[in-house]
Amino acid sequence: MRSNMITVVAVVAGIFLAAPMAVATDVQEQLRLMEQRMTEMEDRLQATSDELNTAKTTVQEQQSLLTDAGFINDDDDRGVRSGVGNFLKEIDISGVAAASYNYRFLDSGDDQSVGGNSFYFRHPDSNTFALDQIWMIIDKPVTEESRAGFHAEYVYGKTANSQGGTSTQGSGTDYDQSGLLYTGYVSYLAPIGNGVQIDAGKLATPLGAEVLQTNQNFNITQGLVFGLQPVTHVGIQAATALTDNLGLTVGVVNDVYTANNFDTEYGKAYYAQLSLAGDMFGLNVGAIVGTDSTIADCADADDDCYTSVFDVVLTMDPTDSLSLWINFDWARTFGDRTADGDAYGIAAAGRVALTDNTGLALRYEYIRATQSYTGGPLAEIQSLTGTIDHSLTDDLKIRFEARWDHILDNELIAFVNGQNGANNSSGASLSSRDSQVVGLAEIYYEF
Repeated sequence: MRSNMITVVAVVAGIFLAAPMAVATDVQEQLRLMEQRMTEMEDRLQATSDELNTAKTTVQEQQSLLTDAGFINDDDDRGVRSGVGNFLKEIDISGVAAASYNYRFLDSGDDQSVGGNSFYFRHPDSNTFALDQIWMIIDKPVTEESRAGFHAEYVYGKTANSQGGTSTQGSGTDYDQSGLLYTGYVSYLAPIGNGVQIDAGKLATPLGAEVLQTNQNFNITQGLVFGLQPVTHVGIQAATALTDNLGLTVGVVNDVYTANNFDTEYGKAYYAQLSLAGDMFGLNVGAIVGTDSTIADCADADDDCYTSVFDVVLTMDPTDSLSLWINFDWARTFGDRTADGDAYGIAAAGRVALTDNTGLALRYEYIRATQSYTGGPLAEIQSLTGTIDHSLTDDLKIRFEARWDHILDNELIAFVNGQNGANNSSGASLSSRDSQVVGLAEIYYEF
């Protein structure tokens, strides 16, 4: 009996002792496998680290090559960038594309072949569809961080022809195929005072309230007073801010009215303008004086023929929906070979926003020029223009305009081919009138 008990105890003890031994063997196997896997992972990490070090070395070598080539700066912490890409980021591109149609309401005695729109700068041809302008502006502005820059404006279409001075009425030429560099100049911001921007090349005049770029004006047509002012010059100018509200611009150019790359009169013209800006108003007072190659009797280089233009522009924005401006000009011719003559003009215009997308603009003008200034008859004219504009989209706008021009002093001028007694194509005498009425429609896209 005792022998049996011993046997049972021995068997049970063997079972309990065998289990831990088996478990210990399994644990040892698992530890061995884990150690093997850790070794493999360490090998892979070491290989990856070697590859990263090689790639880093390659990138540093490439960056060093780009730096030596001048494509990136050593202090550029934003990574490798193209020098061309940096340049393009500093360039501003904008412009406008515009087309129009105008209809001149003629009397029964007028002949369409000679019935152009008198005194219209961009729309001299009556009853005409026209590509007014494709205007492209490329500008690299100057800043304290980048003091060098340039500016270029290229215009194509009827506006280019008008600015180029080529006659279009009755010419039969495809003048819409002409293009013009409107302005183009190089700039430098000199570190003097608040900064002096110096521009050299073909410059837009600082004088006047209206410009050739159609989307910058209240009305489709430029007014009578616009005709007294220069448009562009070739020369050099400097502009600076004297205070937070007061600015000064001065310039030396080849001619008062003619933007030539050569000086035909061996003289110069000089201009200056003071600009005062307030919260709801602005005041520009400026003048230009110098040689004027457009005077008929002053074709020779030794002729002393001069013109001066004194210009005042007051702008007001009394409310968010109302904008106003008043422009006064006094132009004077003088010199050894030309009689002293004067022309005075005043224009007042305003635009009110009727809705977020629709506005109404009105402009009234009066101009008087003496016979010695015109080289012919006394000119005394007034004009009234009304324009409705509507935005079809954020970038596309349509405008409709009616303009009335009236000759107050009818001394040998009328709205039939610019003179009394004009004949039509059959030789019959045309009636002369002291008024003209023109309707215009325009659509333009600005970008």
